[in-house]
Amino acid sequence: MTSSSAIYPSRHQVVVTSPGDVSPSALRAVADGLARPVADVAEAIFRAPTVLVDDLDADTATALDRLLASLGLESRVAPHGEAPPDVTYFDVAVQVQDVARIATVTESLADFLGVSAQRAFGLLATPPGVVLGGVGAAAVESLARRLGEGALVSRAPSDAGPFDLHLAPDTSVPAWLQARLREKQQTLRPGWLPLRLSYAEARSLWSSLGREGGIRLVNRALMRWDLVLTGEATPTSELLAWLEERFGIPSTVAPRVLAQPPLALAEACDVAQARQRLDEARALGLSVEREPSGFGRAGIELLAARDASRLQAVLSRFGLSQTVRIPSLIVADLSDLEARVLAHELAAAGARTRFVESTTPSGEMT
Repeated sequence: MTSSSAIYPSRHQVVVTSPGDVSPSALRAVADGLARPVADVAEAIFRAPTVLVDDLDADTATALDRLLASLGLESRVAPHGEAPPDVTYFDVAVQVQDVARIATVTESLADFLGVSAQRAFGLLATPPGVVLGGVGAAAVESLARRLGEGALVSRAPSDAGPFDLHLAPDTSVPAWLQARLREKQQTLRPGWLPLRLSYAEARSLWSSLGREGGIRLVNRALMRWDLVLTGEATPTSELLAWLEERFGIPSTVAPRVLAQPPLALAEACDVAQARQRLDEARALGLSVEREPSGFGRAGIELLAARDASRLQAVLSRFGLSQTVRIPSLIVADLSDLEARVLAHELAAAGARTRFVESTTPSGEMT
């Protein structure tokens, strides 16, 4: 045989195109079969499309492709050396909109990431709910499909920015960072600090922080926004029509809404929606502010309870004292998601509650 194809048989590569429905156990099986660390295989799959294995003969490539499909992955066989397409990598955040589905969303996220349910809930409860970084669009779509209804999945290019800072309560902030914040005229306090850092500035800051607990950089493109009515307004016909069209607030209810600031007119808007509606509201004479969604903290006051045993069961599940007076403050400081989940569970048990401002001091930190 003299043809080059006979002397050099064609070679192939297997390209993962999507995580599909792969499970953590399947990822481990793939890693074991390829004799590669699980973390390396998981990174390759989440950054799909990516070459998983190269320089295979046709039969081996086809067999591997079929094996991956049986494990829930989406893949294809391509010619050896074929360059993968240019890919934009994303950071991903999840915001739970329907707390009635929190258990399902948490379990699905835990299964997708291969972490405990406790760790998955912690990611969801830490605003803005960043759960993945530097992944391909296919991974984002796979995650959204698995989480289903009630979870809002947002993505933004990992290097887009701008980037802000988030400080957890009781965080110890290094002196050099305190000085940087003063330079940017930022008060040292828990919560969101709008620094508007570029990607390069954010990387430099993060490398300096190392493993400082309670301090995170936040990609602003992943944030959602609440529109909060901050002052009373006269219910004109034009204003009532706008509230009903934009937010679905009936004209019979709107006058009471306009008389009870502060009150959220809309929640979890993307930046374009928030900007448009803020401009419209101010053009109509409304006192409205845009606030980061999910970054607030709250306590819960118990106002009434119909069934003491069901109430105690919920309190016990959340690790709270089962001996309470009514009315009383049953918890002083929770993240936004924790507070919404607890309030939902208490309502399902026949209790009536209200959110109150967190009693954790929000002034100067050390």
